[in-house]
Amino acid sequence: MITPSIKTNLILKEMGITRYELRSNQEKSPFTKNYSYQKGNILTLLDRSYDDLSKDEAKLLDAIIDAVNLSNNQISHNDFNLDDINDFISTCIDIKGIISFSSNITNIKSSISFVQSPELEVMISDKESKKILWKKLQDTIL
Repeated sequence: MITPSIKTNLILKEMGITRYELRSNQEKSPFTKNYSYQKGNILTLLDRSYDDLSKDEAKLLDAIIDAVNLSNNQISHNDFNLDDINDFISTCIDIKGIISFSSNITNIKSSISFVQSPELEVMISDKESKKILWKKLQDTIL
């Protein structure tokens, strides 16, 4: 006996429409992992670890931080879950400003100066985005 559900599936199959799809083997984590890189009193938020950046991206990041950093050059690397970003920022010490190079992080709840930047790989090829970022840094952090 053909039930209405089986009949519906057969008709949809003939039309090329699948009603159910198998899940992929790799389940996505409910927590998005992001990374921070703090040099002196500037905290940067990244989509991937500093160690995973290309040479050009790391060089650009260091140049941006050095341009606005007024403190000593203590360096730290950390990872954190996106859901815990505000808790993570509250644990960081002596931060003058935060620069986000991550498309996942566009806003934070903190009294610390915050600047949203284009991703590093975009800024390497687009000089106009560097100028815009520099103007934002001057207005917000410096």
